[in-house]
Amino acid sequence: MKCSKARRLISPYIDSELSSGDRNKLEDHMKVCETCRNMVKETQALHQVFVNTEKFEAPYGFRARVMANVKTAKLGWFPRIPIPIRLAEGAVILLLIAIGIITGSFLVKGFLPQRMGNELASLHLEVFDSAPPGTLGSAYLAMTGERNEK
Repeated sequence: MKCSKARRLISPYIDSELSSGDRNKLEDHMKVCETCRNMVKETQALHQVFVNTEKFEAPYGFRARVMANVKTAKLGWFPRIPIPIRLAEGAVILLLIAIGIITGSFLVKGFLPQRMGNELASLHLEVFDSAPPGTLGSAYLAMTGERNEK
């Protein structure tokens, strides 16, 4: 028996809820596994603490009120949505993103070169005067003797 299975059987073992076959397998495993044997001892000690505690009676109707509150408790929005609907929502979002990317690429390919051609032509350096008259740049060029080469 593996330790992982033995650990799941410890509590039923202490509560005498195991079948005789599982009980024998667990006891055989504890003979060779010190870790699981110590876990059983620790769990039995904790069990004894709870067995020896004083018991109190719950007020009349307490259980019924608790169970009624549990049944009427509102769950958050997330657990109520079934998984197929969540997957469908994700697929729709991904589809919208893909449509946006494709549409954007068509717009850029179709409109941008036409517009940019006109805008780039208007920004060509020959359109601008290197130093308009009456500006600091024109005064600098006049002082340094640089001339506009056209």
